Order: sequence, then C-alpha cells, then structure tokens
Amino acid sequence: MSVKYAVLGLLAQRRGYGYDLVQRFGEQVGPAWQLNAGAIYVALDKLEQEGLVRPVPSEDGAPLTRRRTVRGAPRVIYEPTARGIARFEEWMAADSSMAPLREELHLKLALSRPGNLPRLIELTYEQEQTCLERLEEYMGARSFDELLASSQSWPAVASVMVRDAEVAHLQATVEWLRRVREAMRWMQDQPALEARD
Repeated sequence: MSVKYAVLGLLAQRRGYGYDLVQRFGEQVGPAWQLNAGAIYVALDKLEQEGLVRPVPSEDGAPLTRRRTVRGAPRVIYEPTARGIARFEEWMAADSSMAPLREELHLKLALSRPGNLPRLIELTYEQEQTCLERLEEYMGARSFDELLASSQSWPAVASVMVRDAEVAHLQATVEWLRRVREAMRWMQDQPALEARD
C-alpha cells in the first residue's frame, strides 16, 4: 500500500495536519493496516517536495497552523494541489494488484520436518488466538447490511467494506489454521513418520 496515496486521498476529503491524518486513516481503514504514524509525516514531506500537497496559507501568506504540538512546533495544515488531486485520481483509476500471500507460518510449514510438528501445532494455536483477538475488536460494530439499510454516507459504507474484508480474512485464517492443525496432529499419529520425511 502506498501511504502517499492514502494521505492524498485523506487530504482530498478535507484539509488536515499530520496527527489528524493519522487519526482519520485509522478511522477509515481500521486496525488491519497497522500504519506507523511516522509514515504519514514522511509521506507529507515527500508529497510537498513533489508539489502534490501544500501548506494552507493564512491571510498573511504564512502557512496556516493550528495549536502547537507538545514539542512546541506548529501543526501545519495541508491541502492537496491540483496536481495532487490529478495524481490521486490517476491512482484511483489504475489497476490494483493483489499482494502475494507471504505469511511466515506458510514458509515454516513448507520447509518443516516431522520433528517440527509439535512447535508448528503450537504456532497454529498462537496465530488462531491472535486472529480471534483481532476479530473481537470488530464485535459490536454495525454490519455492512445494517449500514446499507440505513442509507449511511459513502465514507461510512466504504469503511465498513474495508472492515468486512479484514473480518472475512481473519475468519478464513482461523478456519485454515484449524484444518492445518488437525492435519499435523493426524500426521504425528502415523507410525514411522520420521522414515517418510
């Protein structure tokens, strides 16, 4: 995912400063991305250097700022330039590639030996627990069907679409981990397993 385009998209919705963009990203995209706040600031710097965003000027021409940060630095408010909006729209219109599935557990399974089965079984339990904890974060949130029925705004519906994708992925992962664990347990119970590796 390009943080640069996420920042451009957020600024296309409305002006903002670094911390505001971090908060809005979390609200709209959800916890699945686990974006480091520093990445937003780096993206803002690059976008400004490329002429895709600019500090909002105040009446006297200086950058418009909001309250000062804890460190005393002004919070510069940014907006996209016309070039920034055009670049964001190009990105939106471009094809989206699917990232290859590259989970470390998959690699461990592919390269494992029978002696690794006990630890791999433990790992499937640990990852299942992590998935279940992340699924709990979504409990109580309005469902996609509920939002559509109540005619909510597009940003609200789009945010739920992203959340539903994460939920579906986590649920599928839990199911897969359980099947894999059962298969490894079955293999452990087979006589002379070591001889067949």
